[in-house]
Amino acid sequence: MLDNIRRFGAVIRQTRRSGPTTIVLAIAAVIAAASIGGAAQQPSRAEEYRVKADILYNLAKFVDWPAEALPTPETPLANCVLGVDPFGSALDDEIKGRLVGGRTVAVRRSADVEPGCQVLFVSASEGKRTAEDLDQVSTTPVLTVGDGEGFSALGGMIELVTDGDRVRFEINTAAAEHARLRLSARLLAMAALRTSTGAIR
Repeated sequence: MLDNIRRFGAVIRQTRRSGPTTIVLAIAAVIAAASIGGAAQQPSRAEEYRVKADILYNLAKFVDWPAEALPTPETPLANCVLGVDPFGSALDDEIKGRLVGGRTVAVRRSADVEPGCQVLFVSASEGKRTAEDLDQVSTTPVLTVGDGEGFSALGGMIELVTDGDRVRFEINTAAAEHARLRLSARLLAMAALRTSTGAIR
């Protein structure tokens, strides 16, 4: 399964944070030749969200949903964007004609939380509504992803952070477990996990 991240050139490091267990992945943006900028410049918004669209698609390869979330082989895996869509056509272009676990992938956009999403990207435009949005899906098998500051601390599962010419992300494993989602054991085994008490397991 780790072959799925060969395009990321992922570098995994431990994070020291209070609150939910997190893993920080410093990701060389897709590959060096397709980075979102350079060390001496900030990426354009279009480049940034092209890379984030690629990450969003690939993240689903590392998640197992409970059977009721995807009841038939024909059920598409729905990537939903909540709020103002920052991707433009990048997410549609990334997903078009591609599969995850043999399933087709669909893109949906909405102004409110709707049922039927397996991946929910919560736009930074949601602002103060983010905590409420996350609360609505906290017990349902939905992988929540966002790039608003503090997203994982609010209970989001994966927070994307642009850091120069890289995108890193934080995984809130407690939120994923609460929603009955299983993240790849091989991926998680690559990093030391720090609990809220500071113990390493």
